[in-house]
Amino acid sequence: MHTIISELDPGTSKIVRDLWQQLHDKCGLRGIYMTPTPHFTWLVADEFNSDQVKSILEDLVAQVQSFKLHAFGLGVFSGEEPVLYLPMVKSLDMITLHCQIWEHVAPVSKELELYYSPKIWVPHITLARKDLTKENLSCAVNAIAFKQIELYLQVDNLAIAELENNGAGEILHRFRFSG
Repeated sequence: MHTIISELDPGTSKIVRDLWQQLHDKCGLRGIYMTPTPHFTWLVADEFNSDQVKSILEDLVAQVQSFKLHAFGLGVFSGEEPVLYLPMVKSLDMITLHCQIWEHVAPVSKELELYYSPKIWVPHITLARKDLTKENLSCAVNAIAFKQIELYLQVDNLAIAELENNGAGEILHRFRFSG
C-alpha cells in the first residue's frame, strides 16, 4: 500500500509519541509502531507509480507555503478494526492542498481508499490501530480521554510512504514546502 502523508513537526511528534507510549504502557497497545512516523494521511492507494507521484509532489510543494493546523479531542473509527485518533480541524489551506493531491495523483493510482477522498475525508492523527479490541478499547479511551489534548501543528512537508499489511512501513521520499 502507498500513502501520501505529512509528517508532524518535532514538537507535535513528541506529544503523539508520548501518547503512543502511554497507550502501550497502560493497555499493551503496540500496533501503531508499524507506522513509520507520527503523521496524518492525505491519500492511500493500493499502488501508484512512485516516479510519477514523486514528480507531481515536487511540483506541488514548490507552490505551497507551510500552514498551521489545529487538532483536539479524541475520536474512534468503528468497525472490525477500530482506530483511535485525534481529529484535525480542516482549514482552507488544507482543503486546497488535499484537492490538488487527489486531482493529480488519483489518475496514476490503483485502488484508491475512498475514505481519504476529498468529499468524505476526516483528517486525523492515528493513536492506536491494528490491535484495538472490545477488551482493550475502553482502556485506551480511559488512558487518555481525561487529558487536555490540544495540538497546534506546523505543516511543511509531504512524504510518500509504503506500508505493508503485517509489517512496518517506511518513508520512500520526503518533500519540503518551498512556495
